[in-house]
Amino acid sequence: MSTYIKTFISSILFILLPTILMQAQVDLRNINFEGKVHDERRKGIPNVSVTDGYNIVRTDANGRYKILSNATAEYIYISIPSGYEVPMKNDAPLFFHKVPKEYKEKQIFNFELTKSKKDDNKHVMVVWSDPQVYYEEELTQLQEAVDDLKNLIAKDYPKTPVFGLVPGDMIGWIKDADKLYPPIKQKIAATGIPFFYAVGNHDMDADDRSEFYAKTTYKKYFGPNYYSFNRGRIHYIVLDNVFYTARNNASIGYLDDKQMDWLEQDLKTVAEGSTLIITMHIPTFSPDSRRGEPHKDQMHRVLQNREPLYKLLEPYNVHIFSGHEHYVENYQLKENLFEHVHTTLSGLFWMAPWSWDGSPCGYAVYEIDNNDIKWYSKSIGKDKDHQFNAYPIGYNEQKPNAVTANVWNYDPAWKVYWYENGVKMGEMEQFTGYDFSIVDYVNKNQSGFKHKGIGAAPTEHMFYAVPKSTESSIMIEVIDRFSNIYSKIVQ
Repeated sequence: MSTYIKTFISSILFILLPTILMQAQVDLRNINFEGKVHDERRKGIPNVSVTDGYNIVRTDANGRYKILSNATAEYIYISIPSGYEVPMKNDAPLFFHKVPKEYKEKQIFNFELTKSKKDDNKHVMVVWSDPQVYYEEELTQLQEAVDDLKNLIAKDYPKTPVFGLVPGDMIGWIKDADKLYPPIKQKIAATGIPFFYAVGNHDMDADDRSEFYAKTTYKKYFGPNYYSFNRGRIHYIVLDNVFYTARNNASIGYLDDKQMDWLEQDLKTVAEGSTLIITMHIPTFSPDSRRGEPHKDQMHRVLQNREPLYKLLEPYNVHIFSGHEHYVENYQLKENLFEHVHTTLSGLFWMAPWSWDGSPCGYAVYEIDNNDIKWYSKSIGKDKDHQFNAYPIGYNEQKPNAVTANVWNYDPAWKVYWYENGVKMGEMEQFTGYDFSIVDYVNKNQSGFKHKGIGAAPTEHMFYAVPKSTESSIMIEVIDRFSNIYSKIVQ
């Protein structure tokens, strides 16, 4: 190659190389964000956490903040303080400002909050897990849940602040986001209470190249995919533990370092000994782990780095809210750590009145009084005292000589007793098996299901007892951890 040609190529590369490199570079130019968090009278609100998703600062005595960030920041957002209303826009909480794509070295974002007229130290949190709407006609069934919750609030909590959480999977197929997210949000907002959202695996863009882009559509409709807020004395944290691997459009349960670093900062704003409620889609624990077989945990069904999370949470009293599994489970993981895995609002994908473990379509209700938390399961269309199903001798093929019961919200603090002809016989035996109400329903209706191959599965919250006589009168009595008593005559 001649010296002339070499010189010419070198000159071209010298001209083009900066452009080529610029196309591949991440924009890390500094941005100074600042502003004020104030009430409706323009009075500043002190000690409010403000974040760019990386770092957290607190507002000063005048409600002002400054945060040095860079052009990778997507949002500037706050942790809504207790005692203030939840701002709403487009049927979802508005606690953030989207950072514009046009670069500016200094950007100002203010947040206006309205003082609440109700004391939120005593409040109710409702958890609607996995609505998972696939088709527009399922919105009618979603409306039944809306009406059920509205009736519950009107009857039992007319003067109590009520809020909601959705731990992910609002939609069935993300390709239908533009068609279904708006009416789903509108229906849920029609309950009359603010609902906060977490991202689920069905809410991610499963055709993108990496985790970084997989939450683009979710963010379009809901904002940041991890954040915190406060109600009364409870500090709520919402995390995104659905990590997109881009392998066969799959995800695993995982909290990346960016979130873990942010979480560590967020926890430093909360006094040790405080009560936290942390919401994420994929559970941190499993029945396999409870049986001492954690090697059976599947990566897409359980949080893989749960131990580092548990370590961070040691100074606090924590309840973890999760979903994803379409069953009910309660785990007392440590003295200070309790996980609630919630059944689906949609049951068996809106095709049956139960999920695959026999838990009814429904939601959980948490009654919070300062740091005291009590809870119960609420089945759609049923009274509050509907906390278990009971079946006569011969109904369950696994226990043909026994009466059986499915106590779906059971945990080891509960008691399940049985009476034969009015005589208390003791506690029923727990076993792993099927709720044959869902088995029978699937057998009769599966040919018409929209989703094929969906059916019943065994669960550990089944109980049985063998009466002395098939002619005996049997009653089952269930006492939950809060000493509430529920009973049924077995028909």
